[in-house]
Order: sequence, then structure tokens, then C-alpha cells
Amino acid sequence: MQAFSSTTLYLLLCFAILTIPCLFLLCIKRPNDLSLSFLAILFLFPASTWGQLDIENTIYSRGTGLLYFPLLNWLLWIAAIIVFTIQSKKPLIPQPAITPNWPLAKYLQLFLILMLAHLMIGLMAGQDLAKILGLNGFINVINMLIMSWMIAVTHPTTKQQNRTLLILLGIAALRSMYGLIRYFLLDGDPTNPYRNFESLDIKLVYFDIADNYVAAFAAFCIAWLLWMPGKKLSLPVKIGLSGLFIAEILTVVLSFRRSSLIGLALMFGVLLWRLPWKKQIQFVTLGILIMLASIFTVTQQRLQFNSEKTDFISSLLYDVGPNRSTELPRFYELETAAHSLQDNWLLGLGSWGRFFDFENILDYHFGEFDYVHSGFGHILLKTGVLGLLLFSAIFITFIWRYQKYRPHYQGNQALLADAGCAGLFFWLPTLLVGTPIIEFRTMLLLGFTLALPLLTPTFPKQARNRSNKLYAAT
Repeated sequence: MQAFSSTTLYLLLCFAILTIPCLFLLCIKRPNDLSLSFLAILFLFPASTWGQLDIENTIYSRGTGLLYFPLLNWLLWIAAIIVFTIQSKKPLIPQPAITPNWPLAKYLQLFLILMLAHLMIGLMAGQDLAKILGLNGFINVINMLIMSWMIAVTHPTTKQQNRTLLILLGIAALRSMYGLIRYFLLDGDPTNPYRNFESLDIKLVYFDIADNYVAAFAAFCIAWLLWMPGKKLSLPVKIGLSGLFIAEILTVVLSFRRSSLIGLALMFGVLLWRLPWKKQIQFVTLGILIMLASIFTVTQQRLQFNSEKTDFISSLLYDVGPNRSTELPRFYELETAAHSLQDNWLLGLGSWGRFFDFENILDYHFGEFDYVHSGFGHILLKTGVLGLLLFSAIFITFIWRYQKYRPHYQGNQALLADAGCAGLFFWLPTLLVGTPIIEFRTMLLLGFTLALPLLTPTFPKQARNRSNKLYAAT
């Protein structure tokens, strides 16, 4: 076993030695391809293993046993350092007329300072370094912001943005086709806790919430292209896009994740908001038909196992409220974590902090109580109200910037900005009741979402002049 570990370590070191120069050259010559490579991995490879009978290592966990962090995480940091060095000497992007600085930079700096403070306090308190900097802390918030910055600075032109969008939509289409074929012809996703743990006769397309986001993102972009005025598409293109749209919607619906279904509805609420009123009427009609079909499918395939009640809302909220059909209430875990904070509400329990299961009934934690099912709750547990306010400010700044500058965007840049805003609404249910903070893939895709409205805008001359005056005034 020791020989195997030594050999593995040697191979990883050789790989790192070969990779760093390649990353350096790629950062100099093709920085756009560097960030696109990371995005392609995130769009293609699943990360969730919860629900598998035989746990398998994923690409996101490779290297954790020897290098403390996943190898992909190290590559992200190395690439970011190289890009930052190049950017400081010779900017990859010229100073744009309206966004001279990446607007989330201050939050990355503040979270780095916060992590340094937790590191110092944790070491003085005798905590293990791996626990302080572990993925079950809040280091993935830093990864999210680094990913967002990487995408923003390596996509300076409309051509590069359109190329990346086209490639990602192609990957999403392939991923959806693979999932649907596996669902209809085989046993669906092997990562299936409903069947494997609860013995329910349910097949899934994808259990991983990140795969649901990829499909929802593609569905939103396709719907935007089909419905937004000003886009002239030929009939064959419209037919092809309509088919892909149906496939992406099916991918989300047949995954039976409540957070994904709610997130998808919120995404299309953003599109409805952006459409002119005549298009809104048509889109609402289509949306009602899709919603009714989805409700019927989800009720018949998933919710029939959750509740004896026949109405959709009661079945959907089967684990919430006084009439729930489960012994343990949905929010018991959050209540327990809140009680564990005691007098530490301001600063939290630390990145290594754990809450206490006083009743000893949270068996799905398997004795590990260093995370909770809420992104905001997790940040509160680890960093207190201070960290929660800082984390929330990221999204407030994002929405403010989107609202302020969206009227200046045109064409596919408007599409990307709208997809970013809609993507944040997709992630909202997961941020409220999921575990995104401890999931590397999820947080990097959230970083991708945050980057979309912050890409360098290309404005007409008149809009640029107005923007320069606006920026000078501020």
C-alpha cells in the first residue's frame, strides 16, 4: 500500500511539473481556452456520489488523499495566479468604458482575509490544518469567486464569448442526450438515493444538482434565442432548437429534484420579465402547458411515494409543516445547528466548526456534523452573521450591477447577462435548502453564473459615451 501511495505521489508530481508550464503557455497564448477547459470539465463530469451503492471517485476528488485538495482545485489556483501575474503586467482586457474593475474583487479580498483569520485562530486553537482549510469549511466561496474572475478576464471580446457559449450549449446537448438515453433504455443515473437507499421504484436522469443546472442553463438560452425579438432564425434552426429545448426540459423534470424544478420555474420567470408583452402572452401559454405536463409527470413518478395526499402542493412539501409524512421535519437540522451556535452568532464556529445533534437522529450525516443543508445556513454556522452579510453582499452587488447595466447590452451579450441573472435564481433554492458550499463543482458553476453579466460589454459608440460620463460622475 505504501509503495502504491509513493508511486501515485510520484506520478502526480510529474503531472504537476508538466502541467504548470503548459498552463503558463496557455494563459499567455490562449487564456480563453484555459477557462473554457475548466468549464467543459464542469459541464461534462458529475460530482455527486450520494446515492451510489458503490462509491466511486470522481475527477473532482482526485488528489485529495495526497495533496489535501483535489488536483483540479490546485490547477485552478495555479492558473489564477498565472493569469493574475499576466493581467497585472499586460492586461488581457483593455479598461472597458463602463466596468473598469471586476466588481466582485473586494469580496474575494475580504474572504481571503477572513480565511487567513480562521487559519490563524484555528492553528492557535490546535485544530487540524486539513479541517481548517477543508472543503467542508467555506473555501469553496473563494473558489467560486476565483472562477468568476477567471471567466470575466479571459473573455474580452464578443467573438470569444459567443464561441464559449456555443461550445457549452453543444456540451449541454450531448449531456442531455446521454442522460435521456440512459433513462429510457437503461436504469437511469446510478447515483439514485431514492432507489438505492429508500427502495423506491424511481429512475432519474441526473441526481447531481449541477447536471440539472447545465440542462436548465441550456434550456434558458435556447428559449431566449427562440422567443426574444430581433433574432432571425431559419425554420430548420428553429425546429432543431425546439427539439433541444424539449430535451433539456425533460432532463430537469425527469431528474425529480424539487430544488431544480423550482429553480427552472424561477429562471423562466426572468425570461418572462424580459420579453415584450405580446411575447409574454405566448410564452405564458407555453409555460402553463409545460408546467401542467411537468406536474403530472412528477406527481406520478416521484411524489406518489412521498405522501398519501393527492394534491400536488402537499405531496411536494411532504417533509414540511405539521401535516408532513416524514418523522423528521425538513428544518430540524437547521434548528439544531442554530442552537449549537449559542453565543457565537457574530463570528460563527470557525471553518472547522461542527454543530451538535442533541437528539442523535440525523443518521444521514454519518457522524459528520460539519455541514448543513443550506448554503446561507452553512456560512452562518462557519462564519457567523459577519460572513453571512459578506456572502449575501456578493449577490446583492451582482443584482445591482445587472439591473444598472443590462439596458446597454445587445445581442448575445444580453443573452449571457439574462442567463446569469436567471442562473442565480435557479441556484436560489439550493442556496436556501441544499449543500452547495461544500460542493466544488456546484460552487464553480455558481461562479460561472456570477461571471456572465460581468463580461466585458461591447457598446455602441453613443452608449459608450454615455457610460463614460456616468462612470466619471460616480
